[in-house]
Order: sequence, then structure tokens, then C-alpha cells
Amino acid sequence: MRAAAAAAGVLLLNGCATSIQLPAAPGARFDPIAFFTGRSHGEGTLDTVSGSPVRVAVDSVGTRQGAMLVLDQTIRRGTKPPSVRRWTMRLVAPGRYTGTLTDAAGPVTGNVDGPRATIRYTMKNGMQVEQQLALQNDGRTLLNHLQVRRFGLRLATLTETIRKLD
Repeated sequence: MRAAAAAAGVLLLNGCATSIQLPAAPGARFDPIAFFTGRSHGEGTLDTVSGSPVRVAVDSVGTRQGAMLVLDQTIRRGTKPPSVRRWTMRLVAPGRYTGTLTDAAGPVTGNVDGPRATIRYTMKNGMQVEQQLALQNDGRTLLNHLQVRRFGLRLATLTETIRKLD
């Protein structure tokens, strides 16, 4: 009985955990459209509750189409075949972005506060995604922390470093 109560407490705390705040360049202002225009490369680790950590590599190419950014990505997860996805992003108000993502069931929203951005969307399978990007001192590196939740429970976490190549 005690084990069941302890497990329930862990699940409750997991669902209530707040997002971490990544270190970022003090005084900087992150512009996601400018950063992701051109080529970038990310490397990180995906941790899921159901398996071992998996290495992830993401190659991105962003192009501007008028006021919108179109970002095409090739994702490599461990030994799986590469997958592709597309983001679109548009500034709708100071510090506020909206867009689409191949993996999302509806709109993607983004908010920028100084050197950090928070992105939120719901995946087609109903899982909720919250992502924090933090611009680093060199202006060409981002830290990325992404969490996937379902029913308030954290199912996966991605930690990644993204570097602007162009």
C-alpha cells in the first residue's frame, strides 16, 4: 500500500513540475525568425519514461517567404531512419509568434522574453509540448529544453544545443 501511495505522489509531483529556466545571454533579445533563417544544426538527447536515452540530431534550413519563416528539418533519432518536418512562423505582435508544425494538431504559439522563447503546441496524438529556447552569449547558439506531457504527466524530455551555421 505504501508503494502505491508513494508512486501516486511521484506522479502527482511530476504533473505539477514547473519548467526550468535555461541560462541565457543577459540583455540579449532573441529573434527566432532571424536565427532560423539559413542553416542550423542541433544535437541532443531524448529521454523517455519508456526507454533508454536516445541521441538526436536535427539539420534545419530556414527560408523567409514574405513575413513568414519556413523551416524544414531532418531529424535523426538513434538508429531509426531520418524523418522530416516543417515549421512555419510569423510575428503577430511584439514578442508573440504563431505558426504551424507538421507534427502539431493545431496552431503553434511562441512568446519571446529577452533572450528566451517559449513554444507550445499539441501533437496530433494529443500530447502537449512545451519548449524553451535560450540564446547564448555568442548569438549563434541556442539551448533547447523540450517536455512532452499527457494528462499532466511528463513522458519525454529533449535537451539539445542548436548552432547557427550560416
